[in-house]
Amino acid sequence: ACLLVAQPLLAEEGVRGNLASVQWLEKNLHRDDVLLLDASPGQMHSMQHIPGAVNVDVFTWGGRELTAAEMERRIQSWGVSAGRKVVIYDQGGSYMATSLFFDLYYHGFPAADLFVLDGGIAKWKATGGAVTKDPSATPKPGTFRIAQRREDVRVRLPEFLVASGDPVNNALVEALEPAYHFGGAKFFDRAGHVPNAIMLPSGDFFNADKTFKSAAEIRPMLDYLGIRPEQQIHTHCGGGIAASVPFFAMKFLLDYPRVKLYKESQLEWLRDERGLPYWTYDAP
Repeated sequence: ACLLVAQPLLAEEGVRGNLASVQWLEKNLHRDDVLLLDASPGQMHSMQHIPGAVNVDVFTWGGRELTAAEMERRIQSWGVSAGRKVVIYDQGGSYMATSLFFDLYYHGFPAADLFVLDGGIAKWKATGGAVTKDPSATPKPGTFRIAQRREDVRVRLPEFLVASGDPVNNALVEALEPAYHFGGAKFFDRAGHVPNAIMLPSGDFFNADKTFKSAAEIRPMLDYLGIRPEQQIHTHCGGGIAASVPFFAMKFLLDYPRVKLYKESQLEWLRDERGLPYWTYDAP
């Protein structure tokens, strides 16, 4: 009986929520039911990657939204199957792994089998993990099927627009650096931010070694900015990728119940034919 009780505890050693430690990966990397995905750009992957990792370059997706059938084929091409544990990494302290995490979760892959490697390849190398330039074998096509998308974690423009005018009940968390928020730099034709957006750069969620801060460290950051768990939280950025970091942290590390990601983000906001307002500093 004691062995039966201890077994699940041992299985969870090195796992914090949906974060897997490099020590856990080192012990489990060669298991048949573990799939390792490298979300880094292809050039970075070709320079060095963890042996056996399948490259999924999040920057090659383009602006077009894929149909469920197209996305299903793409996910299967990575070797994703039901019942496998999928571990995603990037260079560490970045937003590519969490972006791919969101895409898989949104398309119905179970959260219980989906993980981000804490600290990415930077932490892996710092602890003596091996890297290689040798191409990974093409994975056997997976069997994952998209039964239903999780629309409850994705916000669309009409809802996001209404939320921007109701900062009491909504928090529009912007994952960009101060230069973009205040208007000193710009991605698109106008500089600034969505009205009532709360600046919380994605980099603020990481420690110096590129691992995620603990829930106990992140929660005071949110409290200080007035971001409360009872609010409807919408994370966004310029193009919807960096926004995955606060989404992941608040939903899967802090277990905040009402968190959505705005995939289209400022790109769609600024393209809207109505000429939606855009603020610099903290005023219109």
